[in-house]
Amino acid sequence: MNNNPKPHHFSPTLFLMPGKYPTPLDSVMEEFWNFRFNDSEDFVETFDELPLWSAPFGILLLKYVDLKLNQIVLDIGSGTGFPLFELAERLGPSCHCFGLDPWTHATARAKKKIKNYRVNNVEVLEGSADKIPFENETVDLIVSNLGINNFENPENVFRECHRVLKSGGKIALTTNLNGHWKEFYTVFEETLLANSMNDLITKLIAHQEHRGTVSSISKLFNNAGFRITRTVEEKFEMRFLNGTAFFNHHFIQVGWLTTWQGIIPEKEWATFFPQLEKTLNQYAEKYGELKLTVPMTFIEGQK
Repeated sequence: MNNNPKPHHFSPTLFLMPGKYPTPLDSVMEEFWNFRFNDSEDFVETFDELPLWSAPFGILLLKYVDLKLNQIVLDIGSGTGFPLFELAERLGPSCHCFGLDPWTHATARAKKKIKNYRVNNVEVLEGSADKIPFENETVDLIVSNLGINNFENPENVFRECHRVLKSGGKIALTTNLNGHWKEFYTVFEETLLANSMNDLITKLIAHQEHRGTVSSISKLFNNAGFRITRTVEEKFEMRFLNGTAFFNHHFIQVGWLTTWQGIIPEKEWATFFPQLEKTLNQYAEKYGELKLTVPMTFIEGQK
């Protein structure tokens, strides 16, 4: 037996035979600015169990949320089941957890996990948080991981949460804050100015301010009758090689591109977005990469 085999050397000819395999410079990606999200059962079957976007916020939630015996827990915006199932399993059988989400295909997938994971203390409901299907004062703890970003009327949602929580019950949520991806939005605004689209800057600013501050989110708690009991602020970074990698990332397209398309008139997409991509690439070349900052918070309130 040969105990010292010769190492296998990488041969580029095995992978880049002329005329057969495209090099990165020759490959042509689909035009990202024409992406349309197709909400389907097929899509959700391959949707990440735990999108990296959701993970830091979920970890922050799991780090600080109260773990107590005999709780009825409601996760608003539970999606395909994170952090619902993780929280249910960490709490154990003395607690019963419910997930609530209007996304039909996501809740269907989450229901499959109840069986596959053999988690007996979870139920998943399809519905909107502005009309929670629970009686008054029946829930001990409400959590929401990034859910507040998707509330069309957050004031109604907070009032509903106050209604269903027991006296002394808590609501704990995580969210990104105003200042999210400030590096990207600075380049976005510069590209608008460079293309004489000054009139669209107001729409861009409104899009950014949709993400609240700790102060504005705390005001939602207070107006609904909650007393803030804990606030934690952290941040993390998302790194991309350049703007091309950023725009062609599937989760960027699913989660954000539609909103950016809404800022720019459709007839201008084919001109504006390639220019934005080019400018981001120049930014990345100057700084070595495209590094985007994400400020986030955990906020807890008590009824």
